[in-house]
Amino acid sequence: MKNTIQTQLLPWVLPVLVIVIWQLVSMAELVSPSLFPAPTTVVESFWELLSSGTLFEHIQISLYRAFVGLLIGGVIGLVLGILNGWSRISFFTFDTSIQMVRNIPHLALLPLAIVWLGIGETSKIFLVALGVMFPIYINTLHGIRNVDRGFVEMGKMYGLKVGSFLGMFICQVPCHRFLLASAMLLV
Repeated sequence: MKNTIQTQLLPWVLPVLVIVIWQLVSMAELVSPSLFPAPTTVVESFWELLSSGTLFEHIQISLYRAFVGLLIGGVIGLVLGILNGWSRISFFTFDTSIQMVRNIPHLALLPLAIVWLGIGETSKIFLVALGVMFPIYINTLHGIRNVDRGFVEMGKMYGLKVGSFLGMFICQVPCHRFLLASAMLLV
């Protein structure tokens, strides 16, 4: 019985306490309601948005941006990762520039995206694609670069053509890194 209380009830004490204190602070108007609305107001607004269908409309638009950004950034990151992982010339040509852009905070790129692409959907999708591209690029690049040279030698010994080699080793070995990058983006 004691174990059940500790594992089932105890984790809820702090969140409930925070919500109660939040409600009391809002009711006492210690903080402006426009800056710190009461939990009851938040629930009422949520229900209003849900019942009017506005919430689903906004969720749909956000999912569209996320999907298109994931598709664009994922394809660019995958292509650049494979290209730079496979070719030393490509790596030395593009990787330094990609790493420089990667180190710029996305918040700093927001004004440039608005100036270049406007305030519409394009700039929002651009920022999502940029955020998606780098983890997929880095994981694909390192996945290909870390293919054991023994596999390369074995492929040469068995007379594998470039397409077969790409399909067997280069695409399968870094696949877990690509999936890891995609999973990290979803969290």
